[in-house]
Amino acid sequence: MKADVGQMGAAGPAAGAVMLEVKDVSLSFGGVKAIRGVSFDIKRGEIRAIIGPNGAGKTSMLNVINGFYHPQAGTITYKGAQREKMRPYIAASQGIARTFQNVALFKGMSTLDNIMTGRTLKMHKGLGWQMLRYGPAMAEEVRHREVVEKIIDFLEIEAIRKTPVGKLPYGLQKRVELGRALAMEPELLLLDEPMAGMNLEEKQDMSRFIIDINRQMGTTMALIEHDMGVVMDLSDRVVVLDYGQKIADGTPAVVQADQKVIDAYLGVAH
Repeated sequence: MKADVGQMGAAGPAAGAVMLEVKDVSLSFGGVKAIRGVSFDIKRGEIRAIIGPNGAGKTSMLNVINGFYHPQAGTITYKGAQREKMRPYIAASQGIARTFQNVALFKGMSTLDNIMTGRTLKMHKGLGWQMLRYGPAMAEEVRHREVVEKIIDFLEIEAIRKTPVGKLPYGLQKRVELGRALAMEPELLLLDEPMAGMNLEEKQDMSRFIIDINRQMGTTMALIEHDMGVVMDLSDRVVVLDYGQKIADGTPAVVQADQKVIDAYLGVAH
């Protein structure tokens, strides 16, 4: 994977340019206001953390970014184009991939086959060819399988490549889900609590992979995480939400010292 990592997520404007801008976004479910007039941006090449207490609107914001939810107000601008209502499959085709707070894998399928599903949008042969598994379709599958094998090597999960993911411990399932997202070759990777439920060693491994993906593949990331040690170590900038509103935005050091953040979040034991 390391020989090819520079090709993933590296196209387009130089690092530091704004890749995605959220402007005055509001989202409600009936009378519940999940997000209220939130604005922030994500710059190409950075790790952008989104933090806040439970119920602050963090996952709702990721769902807005990848098109699962449509806000009632505000705009999303991605790679210079203001988006209208967008479906998740369109967001995926434009280079946005994500992992989920609760692992969403095909439990009866192997690690390799789960990661292969991330290549679906890259496959161009019709269903008939794929069912025949012959000629051009077979050659195409071989090419995609080579990409997946490199991801498996990169994430150091060779030993479980044929294991049904339902038999894997939770930490390894999270790694497989990360592999599936990488198989989409994303420009923007949305990570929803990638460390949730992990022990210290698993968190250290996942942190290392996140740093390598960002630095070696050039992949821009938006990260939701409750472990403040992880957030402060990994992120370039942090936006803080509380009750659906933005209360702080800046570098980890600036946010960590913000009294509003301390009162709303950091001062509370987790």
